[in-house]
Amino acid sequence: MKASDLNHGHFSAHHLNGYEKRAPDFSGRFVRWFLEHIFRLDEIDADDACVDAKHDKGVDAIYVDDFSETIFIIQAKTKTKDNSQLGDTDLKEFYGSLGQFDSRKKVDEVLAETKNEKLKQTIMRAGLAEKVDAYEVRGVFITNSVANDDAKAIISKLPGIELFDAEAIADSYIDLEVDGGIKGGYYFDVSDSDVIDYDAGGAAARIFLAPALNLIKMQGITDGRLFEQNVRFALGNTKVNRGLRASIKEKGEHKNFPLYHNGINVLCKKIIAENDERIEVEDYVVVNGAQSLTSLMAEKAKITEDLKILVKLIETKGDLTLSQAITVKSNNQNAIKARDLKSNHMIQQRLKAEVNAVSSGKVAYEIKQGESNKGKAVLSNESAGLILLAMDLLQPWSCHQKYKVMDELHSDIFGRPGVTGARILAFWECFNAVEGALGAIDDKHFAYYNLTKYFLAYAVVTLIRTDSAGVLMLQNIEHVLVSKELPNLLKVIGELATSLAFDLNAELVVDEGSTFDYKNELKSPSWCKKMAAKLVAQYSKDVLRKKADPIGVLCAALSGPQ
Repeated sequence: MKASDLNHGHFSAHHLNGYEKRAPDFSGRFVRWFLEHIFRLDEIDADDACVDAKHDKGVDAIYVDDFSETIFIIQAKTKTKDNSQLGDTDLKEFYGSLGQFDSRKKVDEVLAETKNEKLKQTIMRAGLAEKVDAYEVRGVFITNSVANDDAKAIISKLPGIELFDAEAIADSYIDLEVDGGIKGGYYFDVSDSDVIDYDAGGAAARIFLAPALNLIKMQGITDGRLFEQNVRFALGNTKVNRGLRASIKEKGEHKNFPLYHNGINVLCKKIIAENDERIEVEDYVVVNGAQSLTSLMAEKAKITEDLKILVKLIETKGDLTLSQAITVKSNNQNAIKARDLKSNHMIQQRLKAEVNAVSSGKVAYEIKQGESNKGKAVLSNESAGLILLAMDLLQPWSCHQKYKVMDELHSDIFGRPGVTGARILAFWECFNAVEGALGAIDDKHFAYYNLTKYFLAYAVVTLIRTDSAGVLMLQNIEHVLVSKELPNLLKVIGELATSLAFDLNAELVVDEGSTFDYKNELKSPSWCKKMAAKLVAQYSKDVLRKKADPIGVLCAALSGPQ
């Protein structure tokens, strides 16, 4: 990515597709994109953090990182004019805004004074008042323009503010389309380390400790070119990265770093020279260690000479097959998610085969990141798990805890005799029909908040389950998939979802001056159950009035073998 790629027109057209429904303007979309692609928050956390509205106290988003005990106060200043520059005025004003959040007393004052309900709800939801005196407060100023000399001069004088202008964002963004690996030479400093030589016949390996100050001089760390073959890339502001950065800040622990850290794997085309001081290589790429190197780069000012990293350097001599094998196997040894641990699980392998068979190869059930599924519709096992959690296990309030799907909830969701590839595909089709009804919800922020679709799907299923034929149909929903009745079912599902969406509009009318805190309520089992019950009751009243109910008739026809 280049700084000019953040110009308003280009950035809107190439990077903000899909954000239109989540924010009404460029600034709101830009903040959410930044939180997801630079901070690397997930969609729900990014939306939860945003408070952009009138009377926002100079704040567009608040994110509390309990792991590193840091409160991030984020403000965006976007420009519509191409190649515009950022001066120092906005940064000075933002520095003043940060003062509103430097103590519990001031946070309480903001809560009492603000007319922005989103800001108030976010402060309360994050427990900001209780944490602010114990946590570090950091300002993050983001813009799609380039900082001029005045801005660069003032930012060095404003403690606690990190500036992400167009150039910094372009440097931090990892473009997955960029060519991988670094063409050219580099040397590793081994002057303070023994070197283990290993010859595997097809490749030569060197294992040693290298100074972190030496490693961060490798090219391609900031733009991701160095990690193109790394299946995980840098992953941004994850818990692992924050933990690494916290360790780097503890200078007294630098000598122990090799004891805690797995090290990095580097492939090179050729080792061109080596002695007791250095190992020189040609054409290199890091296949395991992106998180480590990006964390080191982010905290480079804290690195001392005592901080060393274990390096496994492998000379592949241009053997692409060997290079790919090393990449895959070295990353498989270090599971990065519970999802990866389950990718070879018998249940997931069976479901993958069943989905492929029942869809005649048209749908790929993705169980590993990086699978090649060109030409197929892709349903990840994680997404399938969330759909089953909402529509089959009836727990939409848990769908924000995506990490649990392939971990502690895996057996509850997938490890049941009735969960087949056909059942998963049938629920997926129904879920897609529900998503098509979100546009009927008046409050578009609420409509396209990630949890809303799961709640609406749950409400639809709750309604269908009020009819005995509906219960039977859901129990045999895979029968619908392989019959010719699927289009009819999806039509009814869409109609039910739209009807409930309209009723939801009436239920969500709030008093003037207040705002419905959907970000909190959608995670509450009590609220979800009560609201679904209200929607079902209202639908029943409408049916009695109209004397027409499509559910029973259709479900009786679709319920399968009796």
